[in-house]
Amino acid sequence: MAAGFTAAILVLAVGLTIGLRNVHIVISSNDVVSVQLPLHVCPTSVGDPSETPKSLPATVLVEIPKPDSSKLAFYTDNEGLIEIVAPSRWRCSASIAADGSSSVHVSPPETVNDSSGVLSAGSTLQDVSAAQTSACVGCRESLACPLFISAANDYRRAFGHACLTTPPSAEVVTKSTSHLVEFTDPPGVNGDARPSGGANPAMGVMTYFDDVKSDGSWTETCVLPASQTSTCRVIVADFVARYGIR
Repeated sequence: MAAGFTAAILVLAVGLTIGLRNVHIVISSNDVVSVQLPLHVCPTSVGDPSETPKSLPATVLVEIPKPDSSKLAFYTDNEGLIEIVAPSRWRCSASIAADGSSSVHVSPPETVNDSSGVLSAGSTLQDVSAAQTSACVGCRESLACPLFISAANDYRRAFGHACLTTPPSAEVVTKSTSHLVEFTDPPGVNGDARPSGGANPAMGVMTYFDDVKSDGSWTETCVLPASQTSTCRVIVADFVARYGIR
């Protein structure tokens, strides 16, 4: 989002407080700010008991529009495999499987999450979730085959039949590159965004690389009220900047 940015930057001594941590902001001339957002380490379940938590920084540098700089934070698992931006003061959880795949889920404190990802049409759930398949080839092919022709072809070769799911007709899919797809599931449409199908639109992004050296397929979903679509765009754009070329 900040690629190619060459405008002069004015450094201001600004102290904004989120929780007990200061957010230090560098203001740019085009209203994009470079912010050290607080990093929250989520309670993490692990499939391999030999895995140990890593020492992670208290903040993460991100460039975002100034209006969002005081209302967002970073969330991650206890090994820092996935870092995502989401509204501050939300609760989070994470998991790391024995095969190296992992996920992070962030939602308002009062939310009861549906692990299936399929929301009822009237659900007002808000959520930011991300996952990665690690080096599990079948996992990434299964995840990405509805959205990538290359993944669908790889899936057919690996499993001997076509991909088991297809995107719903109402899902809006935009192919950004051969390895990156962005998509939106409108209210009431359950599609490739996880979760989706509720009263709020679900905005998502997914990557797919068929290189055996790739570290998997990565995906993120942002579910917020339609009035906060711009915030979802910021959240997804940061994810793309971090994981879109892995």
